[in-house]
Amino acid sequence: MKLGPLNSILVVQLFVLINPVGSVPFLVAADRQRMNVPRMAATATLVAFVIAVVITLVGPYLFRAFGITLDSLRVAGGIVLLLLGLETIRQNDGSKNHVTQTDTLISIMASPMMTGPATISFISVKTFDLGRTTVLANVLVAFILIGIVFVAGSYMIRRINERIISIASRVLGLFLTAVAIEMMAQGLNGLLKQ
Repeated sequence: MKLGPLNSILVVQLFVLINPVGSVPFLVAADRQRMNVPRMAATATLVAFVIAVVITLVGPYLFRAFGITLDSLRVAGGIVLLLLGLETIRQNDGSKNHVTQTDTLISIMASPMMTGPATISFISVKTFDLGRTTVLANVLVAFILIGIVFVAGSYMIRRINERIISIASRVLGLFLTAVAIEMMAQGLNGLLKQ
């Protein structure tokens, strides 16, 4: 459904790609070390949002400067998304619980967890396709939803079963894999027509 520049499909794709559920194990580890988890969740979301906005504004210029075509970016980004999706599906329970207080948890959660190479590629492709205004509007809505989920989840962290977190993250990984295949198919189709 579209409402002006807003596109519910794009918002859902961004939510699945950014996958705040995947960062919850970091919050569990932080809570065990008596850190301020809600503040950490809010800050990580804000930092990731700023990174996404910068990518939307300058990403297309960078790719053009290096002579990278949209279809090449779709294929490369699709491969990165596919690998991330498969890794999310295959992840081991508790694999992120090794984080210690000395690590910069906010940096880890903001990038690469929420705005890593897959997010950079996806946002850049969508900016080429739809324009900056549309992508920025949808990124804003997606991050508002992510922030709500992330911060609300951080307050309930002790009540959340880690098995449920793992299952939810794997389901999001499955959707992410499907988005990756679609993106690669579009890119390959465009390259073959050249």
